[in-house]
This record gives sequence, C-alpha cells and structure tokens, in this order.
Amino acid sequence: MKYSPIVPAIIPANQSEVISAASSLRFSREFHLDVVDGVFVPAISWPYEPAGEPVVVKTVLDVYTLEVDLMTARPIPAATKWIAAGADMLVFHVETIDLETFKNFADNTPVSVGVSCSGDTEIETLLSYAEFADYVQLMGIYQIGSQGQPFTETVFEKIAAVKKQFPKIMISIDGSVNATTIQSLKKAGADRFIVGSAIVKQPDPEAAHKGLLALIND
Repeated sequence: MKYSPIVPAIIPANQSEVISAASSLRFSREFHLDVVDGVFVPAISWPYEPAGEPVVVKTVLDVYTLEVDLMTARPIPAATKWIAAGADMLVFHVETIDLETFKNFADNTPVSVGVSCSGDTEIETLLSYAEFADYVQLMGIYQIGSQGQPFTETVFEKIAAVKKQFPKIMISIDGSVNATTIQSLKKAGADRFIVGSAIVKQPDPEAAHKGLLALIND
C-alpha cells in the first residue's frame, strides 16, 4: 500500500505560536501553516494580525518541509514572502488569483504549487487551474479559514472528479480530517492529509499523529 503522509496544521494567532508549534511537532517531517488575512475569509491570523514578517520564523521552520496555505486576497505578495521564509509548498485558492497569473507563477517558481477552492466554487474551475499545478488540495469542510468545522460529503465527488481528469496528480485533503473520516478519504483516492485539531489540539499530539497514520498505513 502506498504510504500516505499526515501533516499537522496550525492557524497561528501570533509569531510565538508558530515557534511553539515548530518545537512541539518535531515528530512530523512536514508542517502546514494556514495564513488568513481577514479579507478572503472572515478569520485573521499572524502575520496579518498582529502584523509580522514571515522570514522571522524561517530558522525554526527550516527543519520541516513547509507548506503554506495562502488564504489571502493578495496571494502573490504573500507567496513571495513565504518563499523567502523557506516555504517548500504553496497552496493558492482559485478565488484569489486569475488563471493566467497562477500559470505564470507556477511556471516560474522553484517551489511546489498546489491549488484549492472554497465549497461553493465549481469543480470545473478548480480543474482548469489543476492543469498547471503540482498538486490539488481539496477541502473537507465547506467554509474555510478555521479548524474544528463539520465534514462535508461533497469532497468525495471532488476527489472522483480530480482523479478522472488528472489520475496521477497528488490530492491533499484539508479540513475535518480525523479518525472518523480519514479511512474513507483514502479509499476514495486521497494521497495526503492535512490535520489540524485532530492532532494539534489533542492532549498528546504525537500519539494522535501516530494513531491516524496507523489507520491508513497498515
């Protein structure tokens, strides 16, 4: 069976939270950072509020394969700053960037570029961007921007649609990935899992991570 990674995720309230998580999540080789600007989605996180510069956390995050999910109305400037801060993977949301700009960025950046969309965006729109992406991130929740939200069954239809058109592209799932949903998601064709509260908000995050890995990597 193909190994499926599980990546801990945080939405940082401040710079200190990034530093703390970078220390406590060392059991994982990968780290997923959600940044939300309060414009594209209602929630807001560091480095938008309080204002900060991504490069200040580069040293503590360099030990990871760092993925940054750009939930921001101005993703290109944010992407540039996070690349300087050591990002290895970037997720763009189709609602925030036109197709030509996305294609140009993806063609001319050294990092891996993924594409995602909100719950009410047509899958055909996502597929048009996926042609130029390295991977696709599908949301297991309808309203993006915060952790602990309910699972949406429509993600299974989206997995099938992506697999049909791009059978070899990697599919990450982000949102409401937990012990209840993860096996069904893998069976449907998901390759990689981004996990927030089911790991980082548990009494023993490392044990939670190991437990989820065991469910899909026996």
